[in-house]
Amino acid sequence: MKKIAVFLILSVFLTASVALAGDLFPTSLAAFTLGENVSKYKTYCDLEKATPTSDAPFISEMLIKQDSLPGVRGGSLSFGSCQAPDQLLRIKIKFHDRSQKLFQKLLTKYTKEFGKPDNYEGDAFKNVIAWEWIFQNDAGEKVSLLLMWSRDKEIRPGVSIKMTQMSALDREYACFKSQDYRLTKSKDDKSKIQSINDFIPR
Repeated sequence: MKKIAVFLILSVFLTASVALAGDLFPTSLAAFTLGENVSKYKTYCDLEKATPTSDAPFISEMLIKQDSLPGVRGGSLSFGSCQAPDQLLRIKIKFHDRSQKLFQKLLTKYTKEFGKPDNYEGDAFKNVIAWEWIFQNDAGEKVSLLLMWSRDKEIRPGVSIKMTQMSALDREYACFKSQDYRLTKSKDDKSKIQSINDFIPR
């Protein structure tokens, strides 16, 4: 009887935990919500100045105007152009307060709200400290939440938050690859390196 009782208690606990995890699927950060049309945020960004991201040309990025949100010195909104044009895929926010104290305060709140992070994305020397949470809903959609503090001048110095709709980003990339492959095939001569020596530093 004791074994059955323990089993029932564990079953109820695990079921409750799974249900709670399923409900935990954040999509909004500050004034922004992933999946929304970016035109909704024209008061925060200059839509006309959006540019394709150099390392990920399948998404475009527009900068958040400084001080358009209290305490925020900048950041960006990224959106797709292929599978779901103008859908908000990523939110990046940078704070005026660049201190580790703010980072630790946010980390404490995040851990309380979302549990322990899933991944450490910083470096071993703690020049960049970054913790990532991964969320998945019942439909299999995934969202990544990255909280970071950096003293590296090339990697967003200070405190920043990056929130990404990973599943939608994957769909954008698949759509881009399909189109890019057809484009490359039609321009075969230009896609080939003429001389490898041109790319040896001198």
